[in-house]
Amino acid sequence: MTAPEREAFARMLVERETITEDSLKQAREEESRTGGRLEEVIVRLGLARAESVYEVLADCLGVPYLRLSSRRLDAELISSVPARFVVHYNFMPVDEQDGSLVIAVTNPRDTHLLDELQLALKRRVKPVLATAEEIAQATKQYYGIGADTVERMLSNGDRPSQTVDLESRASEVLDDKTVDASIIKFVNEIILDAIKMDATDIHIEPFEKRSRVRYRIDGVLHEVSVPQSIKEFHASIVSRIKILANLNIAERRLPQDGKIRATLGGHEFDLRVSILPTPHGEAVNIRVLSRETMFLTLTQLGFSDRDQTVFEDLISKPHGIVLVTGPTGSGKTTTLYASLAKLNSAERKVITIEDPIEYQREGMVQMEVQPRIGFDFARGLRSILRHDPDIILVGEIRDFETAESAIRAALTGHLVFSTLHTNDAAGAITRLIDMGVEPFLVASSVIGCVAQRLVRLICPKCKEEFVPEPRMFKEMGVSPEEGARHTYYRGAGCEECKHTGYRGRIAVYEILPMSTPIRELTVERAATNVIRRKGQSLGTRLLRDDGWERVKAGMTTFEDVLRVCMEEDFLDDLIAPEAEDAAV
Repeated sequence: MTAPEREAFARMLVERETITEDSLKQAREEESRTGGRLEEVIVRLGLARAESVYEVLADCLGVPYLRLSSRRLDAELISSVPARFVVHYNFMPVDEQDGSLVIAVTNPRDTHLLDELQLALKRRVKPVLATAEEIAQATKQYYGIGADTVERMLSNGDRPSQTVDLESRASEVLDDKTVDASIIKFVNEIILDAIKMDATDIHIEPFEKRSRVRYRIDGVLHEVSVPQSIKEFHASIVSRIKILANLNIAERRLPQDGKIRATLGGHEFDLRVSILPTPHGEAVNIRVLSRETMFLTLTQLGFSDRDQTVFEDLISKPHGIVLVTGPTGSGKTTTLYASLAKLNSAERKVITIEDPIEYQREGMVQMEVQPRIGFDFARGLRSILRHDPDIILVGEIRDFETAESAIRAALTGHLVFSTLHTNDAAGAITRLIDMGVEPFLVASSVIGCVAQRLVRLICPKCKEEFVPEPRMFKEMGVSPEEGARHTYYRGAGCEECKHTGYRGRIAVYEILPMSTPIRELTVERAATNVIRRKGQSLGTRLLRDDGWERVKAGMTTFEDVLRVCMEEDFLDDLIAPEAEDAAV
C-alpha cells in the first residue's frame, strides 16, 4: 500500500471501532520494529479479529473481501493450477471471470507478485483479499498436506516404477537424493501439521488404490486431505518413518515398534511408532505424546472435589493395589504419572516397569520390558522387589503371572499402581478373578479401582445455549424433572474448533474403593453388575453420572458423554431381582 492508503486504512479501523487508538498505536510501534504489514501485526497481536480487519482493508483498497471457509471451490479449477505455484506464491484460485483467474491473496496491491503469477500461469489474474490463515487452510483442504512436495517429485520424473515387486519397494525411491529430500519434507509436514492440530495419533493407511492419512483429535478420527498420488510413494514414506524410529527398513513382514523424539517451538514431543504389515503395504500409527500434558498434577486432571478426596485417600495408603482401567487413549498413564508425581519424594523409592517408558521422571527408577529376551512384567516385578521399593508402577496387568506378582508385592507392604483394560471399575475385580487369581487374594490386596474416559469440551468460541430433546435425558438415565432444572450448551462449530463444536478434553471418573461389602462380594465371586450396584449404594458415582455433572456444568454435551460411556454402566437394570438377591 502507498503511504496515503496506509493512513486511510488506519483511520477507517478507528472510525469503524475495529480497533482503539491505543491499540493502533501499539500496532504501529510493532510494525516499525518488525517491518511487517499493519493488518498482519494487528491480527498477530490479537488486537482485533482477522475478518474485521481485512473487511476494512478491502473497502480501503477497493477490492472484494472473500471468506474462503464459507465458499465451496470448484475441484476442476483447483486441479488446473499446480500446487507448487499455490504454495510458493501463497495464493488460492477461487473462480474464473471473463477469461481471468480470480485469486485470493493477502496483498492485492503487490504488483510484482501479480506479474510473476501471470507469467508463471500464462493467464491473466484478478486479485481478491483473504486472510493468510484462510488461504493456508484452503490450500491444505483442496490440495492436501505436502501437495507441492508430491507434485515436485512427480514432475521431476521421480515416479516409482509400477513393475517393482513388493519385496524391493521399501527402498526403491530412497536411492534418489532428490526424492529422499522430498520424502523427508513430506513426512515432516505430516508430523508438524498433526502437532499443530493437537492430534494424539497419526494413521497412515495403504489401500489398493490410495493411501489415507487420518488424525485422531480429541478422541475422534478425522481424515486429512492429501494428494492421491502419495499412494505411489507410500513405501518410501514408511521407510522414512522407520529410519526416524530406528527400525529395520528391510523388514516388511512383521510388526515393528519404535520411538521418535521431536521438538517444536521449544516444546518436546515423543512419537511412538507402530508398523503393521497389510496386503497393500505397511500401515503406520504414530502416537503423539506431549511432555507437558503428561506432567499434569492431580488437581489438573479434572477430578470433582469429592472424587479427588476419595482418590487421594486411596493413594495415601501404605500398601495395596490401585487399578486404573479404561480403553487405550483414555488417559490412564497421565493419571498414574500424576499420582506418582504427588507421592515421589526423597523419603520414598519409586520403581516403574513400563511398555514402553512414556516419559522419564526425575527421582524414579524406570525400566522397560523387553519381550524378545524374556524380560516381561512378571520377571521385572520379581527383580524390583529385591530393590526395596516403597511404590511400584506396573504398566499393565496382562496375565496371571503378572497379577500374582503384583498381588504378592502389595501383600508384602508395597503400594502398587497398574492398569487393566476393562469397561468400568467393578470389572477390574472380576477380570483379575477371570485371570485365575483367587478371590480372597483380590479382596485382601486391591484397595481401589478407578475407571476413566475422556470427553470433549465444548468450544468456548462457538458455545451456544440449546434445549435438549427428551430422549437425551432418557439415554442419560435422568428424569425429565431433573433435566428441566438446568441450562444446556453445545458448540455451533467455528474456525477455532474446525467446525466440530469441541476443543480440548477432560476426564470423567468412576472410583470404587474396596470397602468391606465390596470385599465380601469379591470373595463370593459376585458378578460385575452386582458389585457395581453395591458400589453405587455406597456412594460410587458411575462414569455416566460424572459425565452428567459435566453436562450440567456446561462443559460437554449429552452426545459426547454417551459416546464414551458404555451401556454397561446401566446394565444393572437387566439383572433379575432374584439373581441379585441370591448374589447379595
